[in-house]
Amino acid sequence: MPSRRRNVPGSALGSRLGRPGGASRPSGASRSSAPVRPGGSKLYAATQPGPLRGDSPFGASRILIDGRNVQRALERGSAAGSLPTAILIARLRAAFAPPTEVELILDGHAGPTPTGRIAPGFSVVFGRGVSADHVIAERVVEAFRALGPVEADTVTVVSDDREVRAQALRNGVRVQGTSWLAGHLAARDAAPTRAGASIGHGRAPRQSRAPRDRDLG
Repeated sequence: MPSRRRNVPGSALGSRLGRPGGASRPSGASRSSAPVRPGGSKLYAATQPGPLRGDSPFGASRILIDGRNVQRALERGSAAGSLPTAILIARLRAAFAPPTEVELILDGHAGPTPTGRIAPGFSVVFGRGVSADHVIAERVVEAFRALGPVEADTVTVVSDDREVRAQALRNGVRVQGTSWLAGHLAARDAAPTRAGASIGHGRAPRQSRAPRDRDLG
């Protein structure tokens, strides 16, 4: 009789958030085992990320943000709900720009909030019945499979959630806490705004040309 096991996205992760690439670790195996390239019988589990990349201002080419976790952290010291989702999106969109790719992942349904790729290098995703933790876990495993153990640390997860952070590290992905993001937002807010620049990806206004003096000559 065929198996009736339900194919749930991310269910092959082994635990609630899973092991690298969906692979389980054999009994007695050490995490320091020699790495095996993706596509083999095992996948490499990195317990520590590699060095920061110098080709990105944030040390990563892709950033996955645990939306509600960050939202609650930024609300500390203020009333609950003091940072609406629309304002969070606007602040994050203004704080990052290509070539860094940012994906804000939120629990719940979008409602009137724009979703998808709403600006160059910036996307918003709602779980719609699936937790943001689960969506991030899927993204991390996909990144590991696509990039391999060497390049997986070009992806950064921003969260204070222990399980989210642990699962990211097991897959060789870099992690940052909400304090790192808060510091970046504060620095961005304190920076002088260029005249004529729009939120996030504005350009300096064109300089007007001086009028010609027809009486010359």
